[in-house]
Amino acid sequence: MNAPRLGATATEITQARLATLGTLVAGIAHELNTPLGALHSNHDVIERALLKLGDILEDEVVTPDELDEVRRVVRATEAVLKTNGIAVERMVKLVQSLKNFGRPKASEARPVDLHEGIEGTLALLGYELREVDIVRDFGDLPAVVCHPNRINQVFMNIVHNASQAMPDGGSLTIRTRGGGGRVHISVADTGRGIPPELVKEIFEPGFTTKGDRIGMGLGLAITLQIVNQHGGDISVRSEVGEGTTFDVSLPIRPARDAKREESWNALV
Repeated sequence: MNAPRLGATATEITQARLATLGTLVAGIAHELNTPLGALHSNHDVIERALLKLGDILEDEVVTPDELDEVRRVVRATEAVLKTNGIAVERMVKLVQSLKNFGRPKASEARPVDLHEGIEGTLALLGYELREVDIVRDFGDLPAVVCHPNRINQVFMNIVHNASQAMPDGGSLTIRTRGGGGRVHISVADTGRGIPPELVKEIFEPGFTTKGDRIGMGLGLAITLQIVNQHGGDISVRSEVGEGTTFDVSLPIRPARDAKREESWNALV
């Protein structure tokens, strides 16, 4: 019998990242549809408001009633522009989150605010998490030296699995703490949980369960690989019918390791 293979290949990692991006497209389309719809509708409102103002100002003399109408139109336009600003900001954040996640390769490790990566992940998965209550229990974290696109992949894989474990909704609690030269991130869901006999297998490359079981694929194998490459640790606690918690621990500044640095190219 062949020995179990440890770690995923660069090709498998690339394929897994592309597959993850593919699953996000439909959700992001839904997320963008709402602000785009607001912008489209409000464009018509602004156009009609400008035509109304143009009609009023055509006369050399503006009556008191017309002046009141101008004030009403201006107030309404200001409210519409405020709504448009919120819609545009929402779309910009979504696009930026997707850009950060999808960037194929970072150059050097650099100090990163992990909370930004977590928020970006939640934004990208917003449609999948629409029935889930998000609880943010964020501590005061220092910047962590890491490859941000790879650590974002870790957050994406864990949160995506949590969303799949709660198809009918539930609660997702993300807790962050720092101390002892490390940061600790826990992601806890209230989903269906993982049977005890499967918990020890979920990080194995190629492990996947479908139907009445749990779908993981290469996601958690890649997650483990990325965390280890950063000198970190990951563990899981789960109870069937109660939920699952993933605990990730990362050093604030990974120790220099020639072998580890040489293997960065295996990750995408």
